[in-house]
Amino acid sequence: MIALLTSCFSKTRRYINKQTKMSIAPGNELLRKNLDRLRSSPNETLLLDGGTGEELFLRGVKDDRKIWSATAIVNGEYHGILEKVHRSFIDAGSQAITTNSYGITPGVGFTDGDEVKRLVEISGEIARRAVTDGQKSIALVLGSLGPLVESYRPDLIMKHDDGVKKYKYPIEGLYPFVDIFLAETMSISDEAFQVIDALSIFYQGQSQNQGELAQHPLLISFTLRSDGKVRSGESVTEIIPKLIHYAHNKPVELIGVLFNCCEPEAISKALQEIRSCPKIHCYLYHPPDQANQSSSTSSSEKVTASQPPRILLGAYANRLTPVHEDWALASSEEAQAMREDLLPDDYWREFVDRWRGHKDVANNSTVSFIGGCCGIGPSHISFLSSKLKNSSH
Repeated sequence: MIALLTSCFSKTRRYINKQTKMSIAPGNELLRKNLDRLRSSPNETLLLDGGTGEELFLRGVKDDRKIWSATAIVNGEYHGILEKVHRSFIDAGSQAITTNSYGITPGVGFTDGDEVKRLVEISGEIARRAVTDGQKSIALVLGSLGPLVESYRPDLIMKHDDGVKKYKYPIEGLYPFVDIFLAETMSISDEAFQVIDALSIFYQGQSQNQGELAQHPLLISFTLRSDGKVRSGESVTEIIPKLIHYAHNKPVELIGVLFNCCEPEAISKALQEIRSCPKIHCYLYHPPDQANQSSSTSSSEKVTASQPPRILLGAYANRLTPVHEDWALASSEEAQAMREDLLPDDYWREFVDRWRGHKDVANNSTVSFIGGCCGIGPSHISFLSSKLKNSSH
């Protein structure tokens, strides 16, 4: 792996040096504008992108089953394709794109922390360039922090302190380019706690060395079993309060809990569990029973000191066939098969529309962040964008 990285990194630097060097991520005006909008009304949505990795492979990037989508970072020849993929989602209507840093982890051989930092910097720079129009950002950039070892495997996560140390490097590399950190495809609560602790330590260290540093907020997204539980077996209604209080005590600004890289049916079950558990509704900006009330009912301005911090909900399912609990990238010989029943219209009609409560108030879960994961492409995002714009709530 080291030899591969060494040979490819020189190509990477040549590519980067040919480009206009990107400055630090711009001020948070666009971010705060979107957060205020989302928090002000259950009818507001931020449309995310889809599955970057699968889209890269469709466009000719090699899937070697070892470092997966990180190939498009390690090999400079693919950087242009990656930027085009980001742009294709923006052109389809995405209001936020995600850095292609998910696979740059120790689990696939990236064990040198400084090398991880350099590679994720490249992913951040490409994403920032994709959203920049002149001096203005036209979409947000989410900095992807994926599982350090394997996706879907709560039994294989690192020990807490080791995980915190490893997350330090991608956080440092992504920070200058992103608006929000996204810990995604988390399979157990402690995996998310590792990210929170790593962010907390990073900000504390920066403030001591360089003065007060703007803190990017955090989204945490869990992958689910078919029954709607987190892969560890934890209930989403148990995890949400724990996460909120854990982040609040650090302090790290946790703005949302999402569900991703699993079947949309599983997400529907998790959202129904949230709806059916009134005791956690105080943690949500838009509890289900407020779905059809006016925006002033759920305005963030009505938070009182006695209330716990609140979050928004989100969902971005994949189009994969069900993934077995023992699956591992390291031992997989071919890509997971795709479902044939999740075309853009299917994804909207059977899932996203219901998550948003457009047709059936009883199923309304007030999901604010919507997008897709593996196999959800620009055509899906374009369809969702059109429907969301035309929906009357």
